[in-house]
Amino acid sequence: MKLILRRFPLYLVVTFIAGVPLLISLILASLSVIDYREQAYTSNQDQEAVQLVALYDNLAHNIAVERGLSAGVLGSKGNPTQVSNLNKQRKIADKHINALLQFTPEYLSQELTQKLGKDIQQRLRSISDLRSQVDSLKPKSSPFAYYSDINQLAIDNSAMLLANISNSEITTLGASLISIVTMKEKAGQVRGALNGVFARGNATPALFANIQGYIAQGGYAMRSAIIEMPPKYATQLNGLTQQDSWKKVENIQNSFLSQSNNLEAIKGPEASAWFSLATDRIKLLNGLRSGLQENMISTSNNSAKQANFLSQLLVVLILTVGSLLLLSIVLCVQNLKKRVEFLTSNLDQMSKQRDLTVQLNMEGKDEISQISSSIDALTKNIKVLLSDVTKTNEHSTIRLDTIVNNSHNLDSSSQATTAKCANIATAMTELSQSSLEIAASAERALSETSDMQGQVTDCLNQSEASFASVEGLLAQITETQSCMTELEKDTHSIGQIVASIQGISEQTNLLALNAAIEAARAGEHGRGFAVVSSEVRDLAQRSKDATQNISQLLEKITENTRRSVNNMDKSREASDGTHQSVHVVNASVQQLGVVIGQLSEHITSIANSTIEQSKASEEVDKDIDTLSEIAQNTGALANDLNTIVDDYKVEVAGVQHKLSEFKLSL
Repeated sequence: MKLILRRFPLYLVVTFIAGVPLLISLILASLSVIDYREQAYTSNQDQEAVQLVALYDNLAHNIAVERGLSAGVLGSKGNPTQVSNLNKQRKIADKHINALLQFTPEYLSQELTQKLGKDIQQRLRSISDLRSQVDSLKPKSSPFAYYSDINQLAIDNSAMLLANISNSEITTLGASLISIVTMKEKAGQVRGALNGVFARGNATPALFANIQGYIAQGGYAMRSAIIEMPPKYATQLNGLTQQDSWKKVENIQNSFLSQSNNLEAIKGPEASAWFSLATDRIKLLNGLRSGLQENMISTSNNSAKQANFLSQLLVVLILTVGSLLLLSIVLCVQNLKKRVEFLTSNLDQMSKQRDLTVQLNMEGKDEISQISSSIDALTKNIKVLLSDVTKTNEHSTIRLDTIVNNSHNLDSSSQATTAKCANIATAMTELSQSSLEIAASAERALSETSDMQGQVTDCLNQSEASFASVEGLLAQITETQSCMTELEKDTHSIGQIVASIQGISEQTNLLALNAAIEAARAGEHGRGFAVVSSEVRDLAQRSKDATQNISQLLEKITENTRRSVNNMDKSREASDGTHQSVHVVNASVQQLGVVIGQLSEHITSIANSTIEQSKASEEVDKDIDTLSEIAQNTGALANDLNTIVDDYKVEVAGVQHKLSEFKLSL
């Protein structure tokens, strides 16, 4: 390849090398234009798909609103206000239905749009009949199921359209929109179903299962939304969940789900209150839906505009840049040809005539200018070279003399270093012996510390045993104190019983006295009764005397019991103090054990460090011996260097003699 290029002039080679890439660039640029046009067409398809998704989304939203209002009309039995609101919403829904039916694709596949719209159009044909049934308040088919079916078809169509969009950002926004619309749809279904449940106060198992499914599907849709949507909208959705109306709706739903075993008597808010709260939550979701829809439409429009703009811009840039590059190549080749001819002619003159006075003087920053500048600098440097060599040779002679002097000084320094190394080696030997003695002392201290640790362990065991004994004594004192307290209470109770017996004795004595009086009145007939009453009085008197003795004895027992209780209190206080003291002693002994353990570790560390120091001293001693040998070798090398430098001085003198033969004219 090099041989082929050398057969042609440089300007022709440059023209060929520059022209081929330019041609290839134009071809690649044309392919890029085609690719950008395809991207623009795809962006227009995405834009049109987003428009159709927005139409389906608007249809689903307004159909859902009509579904809720229809349920309100049926639930209120034709309330005029509800009917008026429903009629207004029907007009709005009809506008969006007509907008969807009138949509004509320009970039999207006609076959795809017809397949998507076929089922919805079929359902919409019967909307007038269903509305008439609602107006008559006697629907033959379920409006709830009809509207929900249309909404589900709209959501499915939107999902299929989004699957064909190539822009990842629009796809993400679209998936988020589908999730939010699904959440809103399920919220609307829950609103309508629970509205009827709270109005009736009961629910069937099938209806409960449907509502439970709506709530679960809404939760799955919310999870998908949080995962798929951009952080901005995820944060906004999390903020909506913190709204008061949202939390109230969640609480009501959870309350309903918790009543699965009591479907005959469902408890909950009034139907109107529930409908209002559920509508507020749907409005929150609708606001987020509108924001996502607007962002998706704006993104698709901007993407389509940008793709079309880039396609047109690329065509203009290719034409402009191609023309400029072609013109630049022609001018550069002409200039290159002229400058190369000037350079070759001057170099030919310098080589043939050996004329170093020729100066090219080509100014510029390109390679040819740099070559000419380098050649001019080379001729100048050749002129200066011989003069510099002569001066350098003279300086070398002076430096050689300096090296000789330094070599002699180095020899003297080596001898002094050897003497110093011997002194340091002696000192390091003494340091190593001292380190070994310190290590032995540390080992003895470690042994004594181990003995002390064992004594502290024995003391700790005895302290713990004393602590356990004091705790047992304290428990026994507490139990004895409780018994004495009970004894005091029992003594008091016995005193009350003795008092009662004493009262009975006094009453018996009075009764016996009365009986004696009555017996005296009876005369001979009452004599036997008088004897009995006399005996009863004697027994009553003895009972009184006995109870008085018992009372005195109980008073002494009570007094002794009180003193015992007081003494037990003092004993308990003393035991508590002893308990605390033993506890403190136990903690102190434990702390002493820890301190002795730390001291043992420090002594071990000192012993190890001392041994390491001794080893390091031995290593330093060896290094000093090595250093002494190095110093001796350095002295020998200095002597050899003196011999070499003397020989080199002789050679430099010969070179100086030869340089003096040149004649330089600078």
